[in-house]
Amino acid sequence: MASSQLRRAVASRKLVRVGRSPRNADRVDGYVVAVGSKWALIAQVGDGGFFEGLVAVRVKDVVKVRTDRSFAGRFARTRPEWPPTAPPGLDLDTTAGLIAGLSAISPLVGIEQERRFHTEMSWIGVVHEVARPWLWLREVRPDATWCKRPHGYRLRHITQVFVDDRYLTGLAAIAGTSPRH
Repeated sequence: MASSQLRRAVASRKLVRVGRSPRNADRVDGYVVAVGSKWALIAQVGDGGFFEGLVAVRVKDVVKVRTDRSFAGRFARTRPEWPPTAPPGLDLDTTAGLIAGLSAISPLVGIEQERRFHTEMSWIGVVHEVARPWLWLREVRPDATWCKRPHGYRLRHITQVFVDDRYLTGLAAIAGTSPRH
């Protein structure tokens, strides 16, 4: 059901609100630009209709896709980023392929593991290595300094991947785009 709703959203090119499980998962507002067997890619839209990067969510976690009829959808169509599109050749069928593809277009990648610790947790960094079943991420700390060693995250536990939003762009500028060794 979620897969067909997401595919209809791609075809309609309408602003949608994507509800996900578990209940504490944040809703994602934006334009669904591509759907694979495992991941859906959304051009996220923030308050007022400004584009805020790309977000990939697991298709199996999507519980609701509703059209958003607010001003934001009409405004987004006036932005230079319109129409949003998926990067060519992005693999939405495997987590490893998705992360490798998104890290090729953005210096920093954010991941979430919403079921870990019974809350939403985000980590941001540079992809060090994707070696199944792990993602090794050289993280940026909250003070915009780099962790000394990469941390490992199980690919199957990642529930959201995001790139190129305003926060990541600002963090990349402060920390530099590559970690110090």
